[in-house]
Amino acid sequence: MTDEPSGSAPAPRPAKAGLEVVMHGVAEGLPSYARAFKAVVNVEVAPRAIVARTAPGALQEADRLWLEHARTAAVIDDEDCFLVPGADRDWVRVRRTAHTALSAALEPGAGSVVIAMSPDGRRLCALTEEDDDYWIVVHHFEDRPV
Repeated sequence: MTDEPSGSAPAPRPAKAGLEVVMHGVAEGLPSYARAFKAVVNVEVAPRAIVARTAPGALQEADRLWLEHARTAAVIDDEDCFLVPGADRDWVRVRRTAHTALSAALEPGAGSVVIAMSPDGRRLCALTEEDDDYWIVVHHFEDRPV
């Protein structure tokens, strides 16, 4: 573990999502952002949950389902922390707050994705926009040691 976040200053997306950036505790040897992205965005991905983007309260429901699946998959640790990509796509450790809404970090337009990874790099839970839906995607990196 290092005492500084991986990479440079975090992108503004954590702030948009109501996340608190934690300036320590990022593990070395984590899966790259490119690898995490590929695990979430590929033709073989099957979402754990789907919310129609046109449904009333769709963003709130997507946030609720993301949190439920992120907790179930142990992406969020006992201190409410997990990892998100920073400005240069290195991982930054963040903490959930009372104002966290991961959907706020989605860029406008279909195809946006927000990836959250467990602090140990073994699991991720993402919120994506897919055509007319929001998808919750969970992935386990099988090659990461326990």
